[in-house]
Amino acid sequence: MGRRQAAHNEASRKFHDRVAHRYDAIYEDPFWELHDRITWNHLKPFLPAQLHAPALDLGCGTGKWGLKLLKAGYPTTFADLSKNMLEEVRTKLAEWSARPDLASKAAKATVQEVDAVDLHAFPPDHFALITAMGDVVSICSDPGKCLAEVHRILTPGGIFVFTVDNQLAAVDFFVESGNTEALAEFVKTGSTHWLTESRSEQFAVHMFLPGQIESLCRTRGFEVISRIGKTVLPVRKNKKFFEQPGSIERLVELEAILAKEPAALGRASHLQLAVRKV
Repeated sequence: MGRRQAAHNEASRKFHDRVAHRYDAIYEDPFWELHDRITWNHLKPFLPAQLHAPALDLGCGTGKWGLKLLKAGYPTTFADLSKNMLEEVRTKLAEWSARPDLASKAAKATVQEVDAVDLHAFPPDHFALITAMGDVVSICSDPGKCLAEVHRILTPGGIFVFTVDNQLAAVDFFVESGNTEALAEFVKTGSTHWLTESRSEQFAVHMFLPGQIESLCRTRGFEVISRIGKTVLPVRKNKKFFEQPGSIERLVELEAILAKEPAALGRASHLQLAVRKV
C-alpha cells in the first residue's frame, strides 16, 4: 500500500469508526426513507434470479443494503474498511441468529474487513451481484482501481449497482466560497475532501459528472445498463413535503418519472448506476 493510500484509508477509517455507533440514527428521517425507497426500487430489477447466487455489499457501513439482500435469501458478504461499522453489522447478525424466522438467513452471512481498492480476499468470477452504496467509489482512494477489482470478482454478466457523488451538485458550494481558483480546480478535477471538522478525518473525495463515471465504467470492462439521480427533486430543503399524508409514495412516483430523462441527473446530489460485467 502506498503512502497516499495509507493516509487516505487512515482518515476514512477514523471518521467511520467514530460515527459507526450512531450512523443509523443520522439517517432516520422521512427524507432518507424516500431516498432508500428510490435506491431499492432501482436495485430490485437487478437481483439475481437464483437465490443461491452470492452477493457482496461493499462499503456496507452498518449493513442496511446487505441485510436486505440477506433477507431476500442471498448468501451475502458484508465488507468495509471500518472495524466499528463491521461490529455494528455483527451485532445485527447476532440478533438475527437469535430469531427463529431469521436465523437460517443470518447463517448465510460473511463479514470481511477490506479496502475497496484491494479485494484480493475474494476469488475471481465469484459474486453475481455487488452493491456499493454510500458513494464508496467516490470516497475510496482510487475509483478506477475499485471498479477494476469489482470487475475481477464479479461473475461474467454479473451486476454492480453503486452510487457516486455528482460533481454538478457540488458546484454551488464552490461558487458560494467566492474562490475562483478553488472553483476552477474542482471543475477540472472533481476532487475535494470530506467536510468534517477534524483534519485527521478529512480524506479525499472524487465527484463525477454523469458522463465521466459512465466512461470510467466502460474502460474497466462494464456495460452501463441503468442510471438514476438521487434525488432529482430537492425536497429535503422543505420539510412540508413530508408532513402530507402519502407524500413519500407520491414523491417516489415523481422521481421515477424524472429518472427517464437523462438531463435530470444534473440536479441530483448522487448518481446511482447499474453496470454489467462484459
